[in-house]
Amino acid sequence: MRPRQFTDEDILTATQACILELGPSVSTTVIAERVGMSQAALFKRFGTKEKLFLEALSRPVKDNPITKLLEKGPNDEPIREQMIKMGEAILTVMRGVVPCMAMSHAAGLNPAEHMSGEDSPLIQGRKMLTQWFRLAIEQQRVRPFDPHVMAVAFLGMLAGRPFRETILADTALKCSDHTYVSQVIDVLWAGIEPEKTS
Repeated sequence: MRPRQFTDEDILTATQACILELGPSVSTTVIAERVGMSQAALFKRFGTKEKLFLEALSRPVKDNPITKLLEKGPNDEPIREQMIKMGEAILTVMRGVVPCMAMSHAAGLNPAEHMSGEDSPLIQGRKMLTQWFRLAIEQQRVRPFDPHVMAVAFLGMLAGRPFRETILADTALKCSDHTYVSQVIDVLWAGIEPEKTS
């Protein structure tokens, strides 16, 4: 009988789960057992524990569904409704990113070294969001503002909830993510809603 083949995705999924469950000191022996392969085969595939951990913990950044919402710019839907959809998608991604970034730092890895630069998915996402806001301004569907400032502020407000829950164990906020995003956008919308013409 042929030995079972494991994809890189199988290995990275198991590695990420082990790190998040057991902490950054989890051994590659435990990870190999979780996958169902030998430790030697694990190292043959990824080289070092550091490379394996970096690949596993950067997955939420690389698997980013938000680009599809941003790449074509604002569509015909009301801007506020589009912002809610984007906000919910971004918050979902951040719920995966924040714990992985925390574990990267705890493991002594610097994710910025491996995920910085103009080609980084996080930088690309911020640039696309900036361009999305710029187009909304040009279409006169929002009041003029600095789109770069708005993109950074919007991302920060959305990342704030999973950051507080994961890093600070501040889980007092009990509303749903939809309610959270909607209320954040209500606050922003009050400042950027275009003036009504009579």
